[in-house]
Amino acid sequence: MPFPRPSTRKLVLAILLVVPALVVTGCQSSSDDLGGFRIASSYTLSAGEQRTGDQVILAKTITLEAGSVVEGDLTLLGERITLDGEVRGEAVAVANHLSIGEEAHLTGDLTICVDLLVRSDAARIEGQVRTECDKSGRASLSNAVNSGWESWRGSVLFRTGAAITGSLFFGALSALLTAIVPRPLVRMSESIYRAPFVTGGVGLLTLLVALGLTIVYGVSLLLILPLVLLPVVILAWLLIGALSVLGWVALAGPFGVALLRRVGLEGQPRMVAAAVGGVALSLLLRAWSVSWFTAWIGLLATTLLGAVGLGAVLLTRVGTRPYPRRATAPGAPERK
Repeated sequence: MPFPRPSTRKLVLAILLVVPALVVTGCQSSSDDLGGFRIASSYTLSAGEQRTGDQVILAKTITLEAGSVVEGDLTLLGERITLDGEVRGEAVAVANHLSIGEEAHLTGDLTICVDLLVRSDAARIEGQVRTECDKSGRASLSNAVNSGWESWRGSVLFRTGAAITGSLFFGALSALLTAIVPRPLVRMSESIYRAPFVTGGVGLLTLLVALGLTIVYGVSLLLILPLVLLPVVILAWLLIGALSVLGWVALAGPFGVALLRRVGLEGQPRMVAAAVGGVALSLLLRAWSVSWFTAWIGLLATTLLGAVGLGAVLLTRVGTRPYPRRATAPGAPERK
C-alpha cells in the first residue's frame, strides 16, 4: 500500500518542526504580558519599578534591586535570587542561593527552601522566616534526581507488576473493542499502514494544540477567566483520551497479526490477534519504564505511537470512512 507522497511528507515534517517553535516563541514573547506570571532566563526588577498584584517569577537568576516594590505576594523560583527591594505581602523563595540585602523590606512572612542563605542584618522582615525543605535542606536539581532514584529503586517489583497487569488489561480491552466495532478499527489500521507520517503528524499536532490551550487556560486562571470553563477542558481531555484508546487498539490489531505470523500462527480470529497485539505492544513499551535510565525511551515511543493512532482516528472520522480515500472511476459511486 502506498505511503504519502514526498510533498506530503515534507508538509507534515514542517508542521512538526514549526508548530513547537511557534508555541515556544509565543510563550516567550508574551511572558511579560501574563500579569503576575513570568518565565525568563533572567529577571530583574530595577530600582523605581513597581509591580502590583501577586507575582510568580521563574528564572535562572532573579534580582529585585533596592528601591523596587512588589505590591502583593511574591513567589520566586530560580538558581540564584537576590532580594533587595520591598515586598508588601508574603514571599516564597526556592533557590540554590538566596541573598537578602540591607535594603530588603518584607511586610509579611518569608518561606524559603534554599541551599545557601545570605541575609543582611539590616534587612527588615516583619513576619516570620520559615524553612520548608526536606531533611537535607537542599532544593537543587541533584537532590531531586537522587530522591527520584531512591523512589524508583524501591519499587522495581511494583512497577514490573503494574506493567504486566496493565498489559493484560489492554489486551483484554483490545479484544473487546475488536468484537464490538471491528470494521471501524480495520479502517483505522489501514490508514496507519497507508499514511503513517500523516496520521502521526495530525495526532501529534492535535496533542500539541490541546496541551498548549490547556497551559494557556491554566495560566489564565490566575488572571481573568472563571472556573466555569474547567468542565469543558476536562471533557475535552476525556474525549482525547477515549479517541487515543481507539487509536491504540487500531495499532494492536496489526501488531498482533504480524506477531502471530512471525511464530507461524497466522489466520487467527481478529479478537485473538488484537489481544495478543495489545499485550505484546503494551509490554514492549512498558518494559522501558522498569529501569530508571530508560524510562524516557518508553515515554517517547508511547507519545509517538499514540499520536499515530490518534491521527488515524481523527482522519477516518472514528473509523466511519477510509483514509486516504480510494480513487473511483468518473461517474462511479464513491465507496465507503
